[in-house]
Amino acid sequence: MPFDYSQAAEPRDFSELIPHNTIATAQMRIRPGNAGPDGLYKRTQKGDGEYLDCEFVVLDGPFAKRKFWDNFVLVGTTDGQKEMVLTNRGRLKKILESARGIKKDDTSAENLAKYQAEDKDFDNIIFITRVGVRKGAPKNDGSGTSWSDKNYLLAAVTPDQKDWHPVEQPVPFNGGGAGATVARENTAPGGSTPAGTTPITPPKWAS
Repeated sequence: MPFDYSQAAEPRDFSELIPHNTIATAQMRIRPGNAGPDGLYKRTQKGDGEYLDCEFVVLDGPFAKRKFWDNFVLVGTTDGQKEMVLTNRGRLKKILESARGIKKDDTSAENLAKYQAEDKDFDNIIFITRVGVRKGAPKNDGSGTSWSDKNYLLAAVTPDQKDWHPVEQPVPFNGGGAGATVARENTAPGGSTPAGTTPITPPKWAS
């Protein structure tokens, strides 16, 4: 029996960019490249550096399910790459502050422990993001044209900013066993467990 496509909904338009400075909750996913720790890094085309190739999925608001991408150079040999490594470690620090509710002026041992993270801890981490629009660079093919503009991670929104709010982290995969622990932060004020929920085993950085 044929389907009457006159009644079908119009497809969602993904061609338009997310507007610059949009605030949204996003999940970061690492696209591994078989280099670096745990094979998470990719090597640069010249082989002189290594980076995290990351995909960000918007989880809420009018742009939910939209994706954008960005890279974090974390190993470099040139002076420029070494400078980028310092910058990108700082960007990852802000992602941790956003995801884990870290207050940068709190020098308590409990708060400072939340800064401890391996590269793999950033895979699937959820945080508050500020999405940017990066102007497309000119192509080097003599055509006089430029690459398309694209979205990127402008910044992570941290607890000292008004647009931040607590976020719940995803349940870590343990193979489906009954002893799975839930690595969630900010489940209730003061770290208490809401009524009717199962007590949560804190992740290692929260111990």
